[in-house]
Amino acid sequence: MDRPKSITLASRALRTTRATALPVFAWPFFGLVVACTCWVYLIQVLDAERLQFERSAYEAAARVAESQATQLSRDLTMIDQILVLVGSHWQAVGGRPEQRTLDEVIGPDKAILNIAVFSPDGAMLFTNSPATWPKQELDSVLRLPFFAEQKRNPADTMFIGPPRKVPGLEQYFIRFSRKILDVSGNLAGIVVIAFDSEEMIAPYDSAVLGRHGFVTSVGFDGTARAFRAVGEQRKLPPLPSSLRFALDSAAGNIYVAGRDFGDAFSRFISWKRVDGYPIVVVAAADQADAQAALNERRLASIRVAAGANLVLIVFVFIATMMSMRFHRERRELELSQAAYRKATEGGTEGFFICKPVHGGDSAIADYCVVDCNERGAGFLGSSRQAVTGVNLGELRGGLAAASFKPLLDTALRQGSAADDFQLDAGREREPQHLRVGAVESQGVLAVTVRDVTLEKSHMADLERRGNEDLLTGLPNRAWIRGYLPGMLERADGAGTKVAVLFVDLDGFKLVNDTFGHGAGDEVLQHVAKRLKVAVRPNDHVVRLGGDEFVVVLELVGNQSEAEHVAERILHAFHAPFSTSKGTASVGTSIGISLYPLDARDMEALYQHADLAMYQAKTSGKNRYHLFNPAFHEAMHQRTRREKELRAAIAENQFVLHYQSRVDCKSSKVTSLEALVRWNHPTEGLLGPDEFIGLAEETGLILNLGELVIDLVCAQIAQWAQGVYGRVPVSINVSSRQFNERDIRESIAGALARHGIEGSSVEIELTESSMVVDPRRTADNLQAIHALGVKLLVDDFGTGYSSLSMLHNMSFDVLKVDKSFTSRLGVDANGEVFFRAIITMAHSLGMRVVAEGVETAEQVRILEALQCDELQGFYLFRPVPADELPQSLELPVTELAAR
Repeated sequence: MDRPKSITLASRALRTTRATALPVFAWPFFGLVVACTCWVYLIQVLDAERLQFERSAYEAAARVAESQATQLSRDLTMIDQILVLVGSHWQAVGGRPEQRTLDEVIGPDKAILNIAVFSPDGAMLFTNSPATWPKQELDSVLRLPFFAEQKRNPADTMFIGPPRKVPGLEQYFIRFSRKILDVSGNLAGIVVIAFDSEEMIAPYDSAVLGRHGFVTSVGFDGTARAFRAVGEQRKLPPLPSSLRFALDSAAGNIYVAGRDFGDAFSRFISWKRVDGYPIVVVAAADQADAQAALNERRLASIRVAAGANLVLIVFVFIATMMSMRFHRERRELELSQAAYRKATEGGTEGFFICKPVHGGDSAIADYCVVDCNERGAGFLGSSRQAVTGVNLGELRGGLAAASFKPLLDTALRQGSAADDFQLDAGREREPQHLRVGAVESQGVLAVTVRDVTLEKSHMADLERRGNEDLLTGLPNRAWIRGYLPGMLERADGAGTKVAVLFVDLDGFKLVNDTFGHGAGDEVLQHVAKRLKVAVRPNDHVVRLGGDEFVVVLELVGNQSEAEHVAERILHAFHAPFSTSKGTASVGTSIGISLYPLDARDMEALYQHADLAMYQAKTSGKNRYHLFNPAFHEAMHQRTRREKELRAAIAENQFVLHYQSRVDCKSSKVTSLEALVRWNHPTEGLLGPDEFIGLAEETGLILNLGELVIDLVCAQIAQWAQGVYGRVPVSINVSSRQFNERDIRESIAGALARHGIEGSSVEIELTESSMVVDPRRTADNLQAIHALGVKLLVDDFGTGYSSLSMLHNMSFDVLKVDKSFTSRLGVDANGEVFFRAIITMAHSLGMRVVAEGVETAEQVRILEALQCDELQGFYLFRPVPADELPQSLELPVTELAAR
């Protein structure tokens, strides 16, 4: 039954009212959401700024604490070493030092230190600074903290006393003390160094900690040892209990309010414990100074937000009025079009019926559109009404312009046909690619048309992605492999050249390690842009992967064109790169290879450019190199030598020569040093300079070192019944072998295989071997020592040894580098350096061997300096085992005469 007209009108009015009412509430709701979101965001931003401000304040204080702790650790370590050195010297001279010899022991730069030595009963035995020890202090020395602590504590450690004002002096002094033990381990005395407390904390920038900031060092007992402030803070406020408890941890941060300090100034506190010592460095940043700028920014942000809210209210009101009008008009239009839409057909394909139109010779001249849908008419560039009954030849837009008549001819002959057509580029949303299918039925054609623009675009995008680097948008390795062969063919046809520039970034790994891979990706994107700007318009920039790029220059007339582009690229890298994490400086090394001058095929051209780039890197980086056949040959020879070295190790083509060490007093041979030689099948006997460097670079030194250890142990076993059975043989162990292999297991295995004692073997290590991981080094050396093997420091003076390291590592022998020996008799400093080394080594219980002894004058000087052993060509040259003298009991002069 039909609905009453009044009900229909009412229903339509209700729908219209609902549709227009929505924007009335939508815009105010939207405005409310935006306002709330903005305020929430502002609050979060302000809170984040506050947190960032606090982090920055803590970080600034932490940096000061860290730097002060590091400096203080170095100072305390220096003082501790001097205390140990003075104590050792005191024992060595039997408690009767002279100022001159003491200065020589501790060094001229340390002679200004206030040093004193006390007996166990408190009597002063020595001081180089009487002013710091007035009579009042000496009378009460037994009650002074340092003396009481050293008497009370049995441990032999450095004690850091509280600051004390010396009568008659303005400064406060901190006294550092250590025990002097006799050979039985009993207390023989106490050595003390008095240090001005103001010098215990280094100056710092007042802007970092503010006007009321300060730095202090606090002992584990809670007593401040030193204090420094460069602002308005003139004295150290009492440290609150909350801070004292917090200082129990090694490092940290804490906020302390002004009421806790007692001076009304709140501070951000950061502390750092000094490694190895009972001292904590505390840095306090003034909160008020740091927060002033933050408060101004917060107030400005709130004012801007309030103004933005007012603008938003006006905008929402205007938008609501306009939206109500727009939706009311649109709804009326939609209602009027509803009936028309129901009558139209749906679908995405166009469809029309065509019949052939014959010409005067009965041949098909054209096709007439009998009927079509609107979609099909649209593909023909017009409307259904305009194209119905019109020949295709009369149409000029859309598919008609693509001249698809041949496809219709084929379908009429064969019954069906299909093909894709590309239309002329029009507006962005118009179809660009159409798929047309035609089927013949009773002399007419049913034609379907489908828009395949998206499919074609997707396929093209997939192809582009396969040849494009996703990070930089540059062509990738796949693209250059497909494109370069055609480029070479065109160069042959045109009689021109093609240049390949292999571009590798210098220092890119440091960017990743410092700023992270995100910043590294940003740098790569900037690099891609600079490369495209630096090259010519028709050149191609390709990213191979990682930090490797290739620039391909087509139609190159001569070599200078490629060099000019390379110079432009180098210049483009002069400016640093800005990333979200900071500024990064990256250079580049460029290798250039030209076709057909340097190579006749793509692979060779690419490899030669890569090799030229490697030459640029090895020549100092940040430069370009043309392909050099001589360098190519040198690299080939290096590869050949590496292959030969691998075979030599596998086939044991090595022999050992032995050089004797001689006791300086008895002139008798005390030890032999094993030196490896390569018995090359074609080149004869090669010295270590010919292969050791290559072995180190390639890692072959690991296997070679194992082989040498086994050869030495085998020779010792062979000598067991002869005169050399009592002479130990020292083996040189490289830094890589010591740090990358279990050297203790290697030595123990060789000793067990050949049935010899550990005392028959000595191990020589360079100073560089011991700095990679000191703790692991100490464990390894202790394990080797447990085998009965002596440990020698080789080439001492050329590396990184320190007094504490030598003391902790427990070496037996110190071999002084020949560069020091060569200075003996040449200048006075040579003897001074050697005397200091011998004194230090003897105080640590180590024997000293002078390497590179070449003259009788050097022998005389070394004997006078009380050097223990000598080694060098003047005494013995390295010889094979069968050429060693038959007796070791004769003096060196007689052995040399033989």
